[in-house]
Amino acid sequence: MRGTAIILVVYLHSYFSAWDVTPHREVVAMHVIHLFAHTAVPVFFFVSAFLLALDSTPTFRQFASRKLRTILVPLAFWMAASFAYHTWQAGGVTAQLWRSLLLFDISGQFYFLVVLVMFMAGFYFLRRASTATLGWLAIAAFVINLAAIVIYERSTISGDFAVLAYRNPAVWVFFYAFGFYAGRRWRSLDELSALWRPAALALGAIGAGYMVQGEWLGGYPVSYFGLTVFLFSCASLVVYPALVRACLRARFGAMLLRPVSGLSRYAFAIYLVHMPFFVGWLTTELVSDSPMNDDFFKLMNALFVVGFCGSLLFVVTVASLFPRGASVLLAIDSRQQKIEVPAK
Repeated sequence: MRGTAIILVVYLHSYFSAWDVTPHREVVAMHVIHLFAHTAVPVFFFVSAFLLALDSTPTFRQFASRKLRTILVPLAFWMAASFAYHTWQAGGVTAQLWRSLLLFDISGQFYFLVVLVMFMAGFYFLRRASTATLGWLAIAAFVINLAAIVIYERSTISGDFAVLAYRNPAVWVFFYAFGFYAGRRWRSLDELSALWRPAALALGAIGAGYMVQGEWLGGYPVSYFGLTVFLFSCASLVVYPALVRACLRARFGAMLLRPVSGLSRYAFAIYLVHMPFFVGWLTTELVSDSPMNDDFFKLMNALFVVGFCGSLLFVVTVASLFPRGASVLLAIDSRQQKIEVPAK
C-alpha cells in the first residue's frame, strides 16, 4: 500500500490546472486520477497508525528516540536542502522564505510529517486502551474530521488560511484513528479486507457523486477539502487492502505487485526528496520546454514520469552507494536488501 501511495503522491504533486483549450475528456480523466491520488496521504496515515497499534516499544523515550532518527532528522535535513534550493532560485534569502520554513511550507510535502509526528506522540499513549474505547474514538474522530471538511468545503481555501488548513489535525484525524483501531481490532489487513463489499459499493457511489458534483453541480472540490473526496478516502482504506489481497492470490497479480512491494522500502525517501528537486528543478530542465508543452495531458504525465523516476533513481543510488548515509538522511533501512511480498 505504501508503494502505491507514493506513486499517487508524486502524481498529485505533478498536477496543475487544465488550460482553457484542454479537451474536456482530458479534464475529466485527470479529475478521476486526481480523486484516487487524494487517497495517498490518508493511506500513509492509516498504515502508520496500523503499525503503531502493533508496536511493542516499552517506553515513550525509546519510541521518541527512534522516531527522531527516522523522521525528524531526515525532515530537518531535507527542509534545509529545500530552503537552500529556493534561496538559490530567489537569488538570496528573503523574509518569505524564512516564513515558509517556519511554517513547514518550504516544500509542499513536509506539512504531512508535522501532523504525523503529532498523531504518533498522542496515540502512543492509547496503546493500552481497550478495543471498544478505540472504536468509539474512531467514531468521534470521524465526526470531527467530517465537520472540518464541511467547514472548509464552504470556505475559500487560499493564502495563509490554506497553509493552516492543511496542517489542521482535524482534517486528518479519522484516517489515523481508524488505522489505530484497525491494528488493534483485526491485527491483519487480511481480516479488514473482509469488509470490502460494502466499502466497494460506497466507493463507487461516492466516486459517482464526485463526478456529478464536478460536472453538473458547481465544480470539483478543492484538493482534500471536499466531502466526496473525504468519504472516498475513508472507503478506500478498506477497499485497497482487499484489492492487494485479491492480487496476491493470483500468480500474475502477485508478480505485478512485486515491484510495488519493493517500492515500499523507498516510499518515505521519495516523499522527502521529490519536491522541489525532481518535481521541480529536473522537470523544468527536461520537460517544461519540451515538445509536450503544447498538450496538457502529455505534459502533466511527463512531469510525473520524470519526477518519479528521477526521485526513485536518486534514492536507490544513494541507498546502494552510501547505505549508512541513506539510513540517516533518507530513513532507508540498510539491512533490508531483498523485496518482500506479503504472504497469500
